[in-house]
Amino acid sequence: MKGFAVRLGAIASMTLVEASRRKAFTILALFAVALLSSAAFFPAVEMKARLRLLEAWSLRAASLFTALVALFFSGFSLPSDFETRRIYLLVTKPVSKVTVFLGRFLGFALLLAVFLGIMGILTTVFIRSVALLAGPAFPPLVAFPRRSALEFAPRKGQKVKDPDVPRWLVEKEPGAALVWRFRGLDRRDFPETARAEIRLILSSRIDPFRASGNVEIRTGAPGREPHLQNLFLQTHEEVSFTFPSAAIGEDGTLEVDVRPLDGDGRVVGWAESLALYQRPVSFEINFAKGLLLSFLQSLLVLAVTLMASTFLSAPVSILLGILLYLVGSLHGYVLEGTRDIDRSLTESGGGHHRTHGPADEIPRPLLKAASEISKAVLSVVPDFDRFDFSLWLLKDRAVSWSDLGRAAFPHTTLQIAVLITLGMLVMTFKDFSQ
Repeated sequence: MKGFAVRLGAIASMTLVEASRRKAFTILALFAVALLSSAAFFPAVEMKARLRLLEAWSLRAASLFTALVALFFSGFSLPSDFETRRIYLLVTKPVSKVTVFLGRFLGFALLLAVFLGIMGILTTVFIRSVALLAGPAFPPLVAFPRRSALEFAPRKGQKVKDPDVPRWLVEKEPGAALVWRFRGLDRRDFPETARAEIRLILSSRIDPFRASGNVEIRTGAPGREPHLQNLFLQTHEEVSFTFPSAAIGEDGTLEVDVRPLDGDGRVVGWAESLALYQRPVSFEINFAKGLLLSFLQSLLVLAVTLMASTFLSAPVSILLGILLYLVGSLHGYVLEGTRDIDRSLTESGGGHHRTHGPADEIPRPLLKAASEISKAVLSVVPDFDRFDFSLWLLKDRAVSWSDLGRAAFPHTTLQIAVLITLGMLVMTFKDFSQ
């Protein structure tokens, strides 16, 4: 085992040295130039927008440059070894084909980690420098941990039939309310006046075009007098409200009840519709967690490209990695398209009649085939929105370890393990004599 680890480390080190000789780290200079160029937009935006510009610009640039490194260096690595017959120098020594593959993957993974680490340091230093020069007018660099409810259920509510997004409907009647229950809270984790954020769907039984309404929010521990407040909400609009942290019970429990105030009003919500925000945490630690999401995304691109390069040419394996990146980035749009097709097929019934709409001139069998193929592709391609740290950055939300585990780790680690296993199998049975 010790000899295997030594050989694996040697291959990984050789991979890093080769990348350095190919001027891979010049990409860091390009990243620095891209980061500095964002200062050209400063006179046109206000102070808070400058912070968002720096955060989004640097994060997107880091993700893009790291993905390019994963694509091109891994795509050309093994095919170059095969074409120059350098692979013979390795496999004729006490180095197995599997060790060569794993060493390449480990070396490129370390290269990506170094890239993201340096990019993260450059970004935080640059943002802190801009904040220092701007003075008190620059927004504070903070990140607020977000707590979601452990339980969600309605009182006198009706479940909306939606297999993709389970949610509940509540209408105006005595005692009807959507209820979020929190457990294990600590008052010390919240400021004296705590902040929450809510996003609901508002409608009316009488007016089908209505998308707003008044709601009453009751916040407090079970069995205690709740804190009451009224809000006017628009459908899908995120609205913040405050409540005293003393409303949290001694045992760490908290209930938030939301009920419609309008006589004909309806409210629809789901578990993720409401969240609490704790005291801010370190911006640098939060940014590091966001870069970890980008690292996981790049590892997935790396695994696909390197695995494909074991039996495909460099250009084809790189194109496959680019295709994965594009489909993963458009995952949400494609998924919504398949749902629209399914609704169209359902409305048209079992015959050949088609509903009026954009798909009128497309044959029903072709629509069905397109939907099934898209679903099959989406089932194996991850949704890259899970790795989009900008969704947290734009609202000063902290990335928790549970967010990382729930959104990225389970899916990514399994897919990377499968791709690495496939790559090792191909390398094991590959014949280098031809």
